[in-house]
Amino acid sequence: MTAPLERHPSEVAPDLLGWTIACRGTAAVLTEVEAYHQDEPAAHSFGGRPTPRTAGLFGPPGTAYVYFTYGMHWCANVVTGPEGSGEAVLLRAGVPVFGEELIRVRRTAARGTDPASLKPRDVLGGPGRLAQGLDIRGDDTGRAMVRLDLTTLDEALHASEDGPVLVRDVAAARSVGIAVPLAADDVLVGPRIGISKAVELPWRFGVRGAFVSKPFPPQ
Repeated sequence: MTAPLERHPSEVAPDLLGWTIACRGTAAVLTEVEAYHQDEPAAHSFGGRPTPRTAGLFGPPGTAYVYFTYGMHWCANVVTGPEGSGEAVLLRAGVPVFGEELIRVRRTAARGTDPASLKPRDVLGGPGRLAQGLDIRGDDTGRAMVRLDLTTLDEALHASEDGPVLVRDVAAARSVGIAVPLAADDVLVGPRIGISKAVELPWRFGVRGAFVSKPFPPQ
């Protein structure tokens, strides 16, 4: 994707599938994302009024918004739309493409379980797991995640030593079996999950045949 992120998150979200997110020595290819906008009640920014917690949602497009949920998980978003409008794309799932051993250690360290015991679907299948495995933190909010001067996984890994970076590396995606750009038939679309409001909006997107947090409706 070369177009700017100053677009509605439901338009940006499917374009981010197959992009690679790198952070602190690890990286994953995105397989599932969700859109949120201040005009619908499931968004933290609903109503368009920033709070100390949600100020990052209203920042420049391409920056990070990371929030804590359920008292235990960080969740990472990339801000979209014009600056001052509260909208973003939640990064829901990915496939490790670099540093999988370290990703697994991060995912299991708190529980003291064997990193090898994680099933592939459970490594980065869910927004909390993705943020934990890639070591994305709350103080990464406001960081410039999308930098069009970076085009490869190696460049992203170097630039992400202190926080997450997103790049569109075709070779990285293909190394895990995802052909970028995705064909329209390879993009799954369905309602968002884990929310109780505006559930009818078809703003969750995934890569057909890839690991996602939960199955999509038949299509």
